[in-house]
Amino acid sequence: MWTASQFMKGAPSDGGRARIPDLKRKGATGREEFAVTNDEKSAWLVKEFYPARSAGATDPDPDTVYPEPMWVDQPLTEEVLYRVIAKMKPWKATRSGSLPNSVYKFCAKLLVPRLQRIYRALDVYRYEPPDWKVTETFVGRKPGKPDYSKTGAHRPLILSHGHARLRNGGKCLVLTYYAERFGMLPENHFG
Repeated sequence: MWTASQFMKGAPSDGGRARIPDLKRKGATGREEFAVTNDEKSAWLVKEFYPARSAGATDPDPDTVYPEPMWVDQPLTEEVLYRVIAKMKPWKATRSGSLPNSVYKFCAKLLVPRLQRIYRALDVYRYEPPDWKVTETFVGRKPGKPDYSKTGAHRPLILSHGHARLRNGGKCLVLTYYAERFGMLPENHFG
């Protein structure tokens, strides 16, 4: 209810049309710049959502000696898949052309034994379907913002493939477990 009331409090918009208002920002010279065309708006929003990478880390020295691994990566178990499915929100959208979360939630007993075998084969052969890496990104408004002509008043809504979301959720759950078990996280940090 709170979320719905936040949307209702907002000023009237474009009547439900899929349109982003003209965007404005301060330019390098201090003057206001405007993005009017869809191409200009897209370029601005891409810069807002995905800032340029910093110089960051470099490749390690080829002579680097690494410690022994703390654990061996194992294929996902049925138990892990059930736990990930239990955490899924049933009505959360997935990318078009993939299974929605509700199918996993309501058909878990039928799907998990079969999916576990598929995911195991993907792990054994170290293969990930290229289609699972593709996402759909939409631009959504942050509720309650007073001025939607600024790029910061929008956020990316990213839809991923249902199978990729389930498998990656399982991998993340296992990685978090081992990171906590072996004390790899700093104090007061939890997976």
